[in-house]
Amino acid sequence: MSKIVITLGLMFCFPLALIAQDSVDVTFRYTPPAPQSVVYLPGEFNNWGPTAWAMEPIGNNTFVRSVRLRIGGPLTGGGVAGAYQYKFYYAGLQTWPNDPLNHRFNPNDNNNSFLYVKDPTMYQLIPNQRTGIVRTGNPEISAYLFPKVGASVDTASIRLKVNEKTYVGLGSYYTTTAKQFLFRVPDRLSNGSHTIILSAAQNTDTVTITVQAGFVQLTNIGSFTTRNPQRTLYGVVEDSSIHSVKIVRNSRDTVQTPVASGTFNVTVQLAEGVNNFKAIVRDSTNALQVSDSVCYTYFVNHSPNADIDFVDSGASTILSAQGSSDPDSGQTQLLTFRWSADPTNPQQIPGIDGASEGQITASKPSVSGEYFFTLIATDPDGNKDTTRSFFTILDNGTLQTSTLATIPRWVKQGRVYEMFFKSMTPQGTINAALQYLPYFKSLGVNILWVMPIMQNAGPIDHGAGVGYNIIDFFKVAKDYGTNQDFKDFVRRAHELGLKVILDVTPNHTSYAHPFAQHAKLFRQSSPYWNFYQHKLLTQNTNGLGEYLADGFVHYDGWDQLLNYNWSDIDARTYMIEAYKWWIKEFDIDGYRFDVYWGPHRRANGGAGGENEMGGPVRQALKHIKPDIFLLAEDAGTGVGTEVIYGDHSGGVDAAYDWNLYGNGISNFYQYADSVGIGLLHQNIYNNNYYPGPNAMSMRFLENHDEERIAYQYGSYEKTMPIGTVVFTAPGLPMIYSGQEVGFGLGLNGYDQRRRGVIDWNAAGKAPLTRHYQRLALIREQFKAFSTQRMVRVATGNPAVYAFTRPFPAENGVVMVNVSSSTQDFTLYLDRTNMDTTACACQDHYGNDLYNDTTFIIPYVDGRLVLSYSLKPYGSAVFVVSDTIERLNAPLLVSVNNGGGGGTSVATTFRLDQNYPNPFNPTTTISYQLASESAVSLKVFNILGEEVATLVDGRQTSGYHVLQWNGRDRNGVLCSSGVYFLRLEAGGFAAAKRMLLLK
Repeated sequence: MSKIVITLGLMFCFPLALIAQDSVDVTFRYTPPAPQSVVYLPGEFNNWGPTAWAMEPIGNNTFVRSVRLRIGGPLTGGGVAGAYQYKFYYAGLQTWPNDPLNHRFNPNDNNNSFLYVKDPTMYQLIPNQRTGIVRTGNPEISAYLFPKVGASVDTASIRLKVNEKTYVGLGSYYTTTAKQFLFRVPDRLSNGSHTIILSAAQNTDTVTITVQAGFVQLTNIGSFTTRNPQRTLYGVVEDSSIHSVKIVRNSRDTVQTPVASGTFNVTVQLAEGVNNFKAIVRDSTNALQVSDSVCYTYFVNHSPNADIDFVDSGASTILSAQGSSDPDSGQTQLLTFRWSADPTNPQQIPGIDGASEGQITASKPSVSGEYFFTLIATDPDGNKDTTRSFFTILDNGTLQTSTLATIPRWVKQGRVYEMFFKSMTPQGTINAALQYLPYFKSLGVNILWVMPIMQNAGPIDHGAGVGYNIIDFFKVAKDYGTNQDFKDFVRRAHELGLKVILDVTPNHTSYAHPFAQHAKLFRQSSPYWNFYQHKLLTQNTNGLGEYLADGFVHYDGWDQLLNYNWSDIDARTYMIEAYKWWIKEFDIDGYRFDVYWGPHRRANGGAGGENEMGGPVRQALKHIKPDIFLLAEDAGTGVGTEVIYGDHSGGVDAAYDWNLYGNGISNFYQYADSVGIGLLHQNIYNNNYYPGPNAMSMRFLENHDEERIAYQYGSYEKTMPIGTVVFTAPGLPMIYSGQEVGFGLGLNGYDQRRRGVIDWNAAGKAPLTRHYQRLALIREQFKAFSTQRMVRVATGNPAVYAFTRPFPAENGVVMVNVSSSTQDFTLYLDRTNMDTTACACQDHYGNDLYNDTTFIIPYVDGRLVLSYSLKPYGSAVFVVSDTIERLNAPLLVSVNNGGGGGTSVATTFRLDQNYPNPFNPTTTISYQLASESAVSLKVFNILGEEVATLVDGRQTSGYHVLQWNGRDRNGVLCSSGVYFLRLEAGGFAAAKRMLLLK
């Protein structure tokens, strides 16, 4: 998570000596919240100079400054068409305040206030939606009207429209010397929301006000649906001698509450449905005074909870809905069900689709893989709930059921790539980055972590504003494109077999989020007040670095970010529904939770826990998509961190290994070789402690918050052995955008290195891209490297680090040289560091997957003796087995730095070998077209009979990737055997041999 600091860039500046008929003299005014000696006016009219223009004090801590502005706004460079943006500044501020009396501000540019310059110019029309509740039914409307230079305001043109009523003939309410319009609305306004429109000549301004007036009033902003059975009502009474007030709900239930100094508050119980509250008192004449009503709708969930259980019953599998329940008494036993199986399951199971039984006995599938099922439970009232779950058939035929803690196979074999759309291409958009997806596929990664894409309070940039200042959790930032653009991105990624997880901020929202703005304006009367934290933790601070200002707790000293309150049921429900929405609407595959430690440590009044955020979020999201991946920005190693993992009833599948980065990676070459290796192993081994079979620590050499590793080491080559360790040790390896080309080395500017537009042809591309590709593919294709087993092996050489990854029949062996010279060494492999099932008394093949070589490892005196030589900063990654093994590595799709970014132009026709090959049952097929062509891509069996048509139609030039699921034209899974893939396009023809194994 990056610190967010407002940076106001230089804008085009206009001199004061503008042509009179094109300009207006505007007098800006500001009253700081605390006494100041000097206040300044920065804006687009003075290049945002914080101390360029001092304002003049006029008493009562109010400051003014007159500025001549061009009608129509700046000629060029303006942030809002037709307007000038501005703020105020005085010493000691980190964030410059905008104009609290101007309802116009730009949420897309640091919330700058802005003023449309017309003839006349309207300034500070109040009251408005920013100035708070109006306590009188006859409010005074005020505005400054500044005429064009050399002219005067046409007072006959001044009109005021309040809702549907228009007041005219208001010229006498405008004072020429003060340039101010003052008019009290003569017709009393009812309590509630009202629209005010002020017109003069060709200019119009519109504001919304909220009136709450009367002898006795409830000040709450109602018309709110809540899941909380209690609400606190706040109110005021004009007569301070009155000491009690009655609260009536739905004209029948009454509670009495005391009044002190004209104010009162009381916590009331809600009944299901609509709750209308009124406050009633008798005034000094004994007349009954009744407030306007405040309405809350209490929502009670009556929908059932669908639940799927699986039981391995030998040759059969039992699918059970017996765990399903209904919140209403007597309804559980009356639930009805409807089952379905995913059509993409490795093998179809008859008798599932459309079944309505509470328990189904089906044949147990024989093909290994993950099997997904959907259950819809319906109660007698028609309320429904849908859930999904899956089981796994292991390679040995065992059925492994899933639980709330289970993570899918693609996560256990995961290779994460962190994407920042702004740095991918010069355009910095989703559509521009779309073209890179085939490159990611060929690189060997399978999980794309996309940094936040939601609408922010300011522009998303390469510095501090990288996306975590969210004001709309349901909308893609216009900097990146549209919601549809992101849908297309996810869909295309899925076509290539890539998963997409989205970065989001459970810890906070922007101060400019509508909920925060409403809470700041109406305080405790706002239904969103409890969506935020308002008290510092007294039990302990948990290292949060929070601070209190204006009644809100801010995150870690960043005044733009307000801590979210997950203990409030309505706040929790809102955010969970937002997270579910992205899964349902965009089919994303999970989340990376920014500052996850914040909600976790604040839970239960600072005692910490997963019951407020982590647990409920996991349960809700896994209920609708059980194979999602949840990654936390939180410590994932060390004592006490295990509680956040699903295996310990926590919320996430993976968390950060900060210990490894800080103690074993970032400073590795500051130590002697043996010391550095010792620290690296100490942290990556973590005393062989794993919080659970599904818990993973994410390991990285760099990310968007850290310095580039090539820059830290001052070398591309030095990063390579450490990268090998991270990708082959237990855990979840991650590449940060541009790391695989060594971006950052040789660049000045911290943010430019971390987040600038990537040069995809950086000098590190040659040594590094193939390096990371082979490491990623090794982890994907050989299961030893995605287990939690690791044993260090002595090398007898202080510059060489080696360890094994024990696995039946295919033991992994990793060796890296951290020195600048060639190193020779010998490893002794036996039952102490290898899987016992693979240590037969015989020679074995040593398959160096990384360097694509194979040789015999001799068996001598009860152990395998592996003598090897590593080049400077070299790596070797072996699979030791009794068979020859090879890595299936596709050609890397190249990318360029052109204006459009994206994949390089294809110059030839080509059909690549499918991968993996052999496969079961799915394989990836890629090919290249030199020009737009009619394409035929078909699968044939060894008899020459057509099995399946994969493509039959015209396609554009470039690189194309698709998957074949091993099924024929009728959807039947093909039998084991040899098949031929044939491509015909533009006069080109080629074929590849494929092997399907079951």
